[in-house]
Amino acid sequence: MTQSLLVYDGSNPMFRAAAEAATRQVDGVVAVRWDAKPIQAFLEAQFDSRPFAFILVEGESVHVGTETVGRILSRLGLADPLVAGLKRAYAAGGAPVGRLIHGRTIADLDGTFPLSAAAASHLTDLRQVQEIPVEEAPIEED
Repeated sequence: MTQSLLVYDGSNPMFRAAAEAATRQVDGVVAVRWDAKPIQAFLEAQFDSRPFAFILVEGESVHVGTETVGRILSRLGLADPLVAGLKRAYAAGGAPVGRLIHGRTIADLDGTFPLSAAAASHLTDLRQVQEIPVEEAPIEED
């Protein structure tokens, strides 16, 4: 089975910790920061833009927003009613939380989309890596 990629905002310590915890508990999923160059190229190829969103690339599908929340929580083994409630909470609170925590509004993009061939080519190397560091790399100053 092809490794799944969880695209998340790595600029926030809380989200880095959540991504690390989720990927540690779910087989076959690695976390990749939204701002990683290969992910930015993937987003441009998949959506003709670079939407700021919570994304799960799973097989030949790209899940965005509430669908990502639902799929990850289900893979963690949470009960369906809890997953449904958390999806509703994400749908209702995602935009304001995005502005507050991320400093930007999450993209108005939600659902499951087929993975385009052009976008898939940007993920080949990432899907081969067994572990992608979730921690922020130190920035060197001049």
